[in-house]
Order: sequence, then structure tokens, then C-alpha cells
Amino acid sequence: MGEMPTTNRPRARPPSSAMGRRSPRPIVLWRLRGATDDLRGLAFETSFGYALGLELDAELVLLHLQPNLERLVAYADRIEAALVAQGWQVIEERPGGRRGHDPR
Repeated sequence: MGEMPTTNRPRARPPSSAMGRRSPRPIVLWRLRGATDDLRGLAFETSFGYALGLELDAELVLLHLQPNLERLVAYADRIEAALVAQGWQVIEERPGGRRGHDPR
């Protein structure tokens, strides 16, 4: 009569594709400095193939899918060249992984 309903429901689980998988770190293709923010061109491996990510001031603002890495790199190179032509400055890597403006 005064029995409590049981709560033996299965717990919600994330999809099996998300279990045990970590997102690999993106590959940084290039870094540019604009008038107010930095922009990075990133390559991600996806289940589709590859994706070009544009990260403006540490926020991902574009993700463009490409079926293979060669097409992604060619697309990224064209975007970089167009931005440099518009006045963006290339941020060069220093030996040891430090960027040109990093005082450390």
C-alpha cells in the first residue's frame, strides 16, 4: 500500500561513438595577427575526413569540411594568402616552439 515506486531506470548513456574517444588536438597550420585579434588556421581529423577550423581570439568561428588533407591544406593556404594580402601579419614560430611575440 505505501510502497514507493522504484527508480530502477537505466541511466542515460552517451552514444557509443563518444565513449572512450578523445578529440585529437588540432594541427596549427598558421597564425596571423590582425588589428585587434589573432587568427589561427587549424586542421582537425573528423569521421568525414578533415576539417579546417578558423579560430579568432581563441574562439572557433568556422569549421569547413574537406574529404582529404591535401585539399584542406590547399584551401587553408588560399585563405592565408588572401588575409595576408589584406594586411594580416604572419606570426612566425621561433625555434623551440616559441612565437615571435612571446617574451618567454
